[in-house]
Amino acid sequence: MKSLYITSISTFSGKTALCLGLGLRVQAAGKRVGYLKPVSAQPTTAGGRVLDEDADFVRRTLGLAAAPWMLSPVVITPALLGEVMSGTLKRDLLAEVEEAYRQAFEDTDLLILEGGATMREGYAVGLNTLTLVEQLDVPVLSVVNYKAYPTLAGMCVLDDVLGAKRRLDDRLLGVVINGVPRDQAAFFQEQAIPFLAQQGVRVYGVLPFDHYLRAISVGEMIDVLAAEVLTGEHLRERLVEQMTVGAMSVDAVAPRFRRQSNKAVFTGGDRTDIQAAALETSTTCLVLTGNMRPAQTIIKRAEELGVAVLLVPDSTLEAVEKVEGIFGKTSLGQPGKLSRFQAILSEHLDYAQLVEDLGL
Repeated sequence: MKSLYITSISTFSGKTALCLGLGLRVQAAGKRVGYLKPVSAQPTTAGGRVLDEDADFVRRTLGLAAAPWMLSPVVITPALLGEVMSGTLKRDLLAEVEEAYRQAFEDTDLLILEGGATMREGYAVGLNTLTLVEQLDVPVLSVVNYKAYPTLAGMCVLDDVLGAKRRLDDRLLGVVINGVPRDQAAFFQEQAIPFLAQQGVRVYGVLPFDHYLRAISVGEMIDVLAAEVLTGEHLRERLVEQMTVGAMSVDAVAPRFRRQSNKAVFTGGDRTDIQAAALETSTTCLVLTGNMRPAQTIIKRAEELGVAVLLVPDSTLEAVEKVEGIFGKTSLGQPGKLSRFQAILSEHLDYAQLVEDLGL
C-alpha cells in the first residue's frame, strides 16, 4: 500500500483535478484507490455536517464508500479558528488527521491525499503541509501553475518549483507543471526540465493551457453575482471560457469580440451598441451592470441566439472582480471536462514513471 500527498504552490493550480485524474487512471489499471483531504479551509454543509465540497465531488466520482465528512477530517470554520486563537480548542486536530489517514489507508493500493490551496495553508491551526507530510511520512507531488514575468517566460515556474524543493527537500517526489501556453512548450521540454533535473527535481508532466478546462458555467456566474436572469435560465450549464469588458466604443471593442469565443461580456445596461455587437459574435453570456435593463430588442435577439443575459446592481468593475475570484478554478463538474482532462493527462503525464517511483 502506498500514499501520495498532492499539494500546490498557489490557488487554482489544478490540484483537485490531478487527484481525480490520477485516481481514475489507477482505478482503470485495476488498483484500489483511496482519497483524503486532511485539512480544508472551504467549509460547506450537507445533511447537517460540515464537509469539503471538492472532497465530496472526488468521493462521488471515484465511487468511494466512505461518508463525505470522513474524507476531510478537519474543516476550518470561523468557529474552529476562533477556538484555536483563544486557546479553548479541546480537539487534537493532528490526532484526528492521523486517525482518518489510518482508516482511509486500509484496503487501498494507493491513498491520494489532497493538500491545501497553497503550501501556506494550515499554519494557523498547526496543520500545514510540512507538518502533515512529516507526521504521516508520505511523498509529495507538487502542482505548479504557469505564470510568467513579462520578459522572462517560465521564471516564476522555476522559482516556485525550486521553492517547493527547498521546503520539502527529499519528500518532494516531483512536480507537474500546469497551464503552460502552447508557445512555451519547447522552452520547458528543451530548457526547464533539464535544468530542474540538475537541481534534483523530476518533472512528471507539462500540461498545456486549455480555455475549456478553466471555464466556469453560467450558473456559477449567476450564483456569485446574485444576478437576475433576464434570458437563459435553462443555460446554466453553458460554459464561459473568457471574459471581456465592453466599456469603449464599438469600433474599439469589435475586433476583440471577434477574437474571443464562448465569452462573457460585461457592460452597462444602457450600452445597447456594445450589447448588440457582442451578440453577433461568439458570446455565451451578457452581464449588464448598474441595474439598468436593456432594450427589448436586445432581450429578443439574445433569446433567438441562446445567449444568457444577467442583470446585476454592481458596477462593471465590481462584477468583473467577483467573477475573477472564481474564474480559472478547474472544476470538473461540467459534462465533458473530466474526459478532456483525462485525455490531457494521458498525453502529457509520465504516468509509468510516476507509478514506478511510487513503487506500485
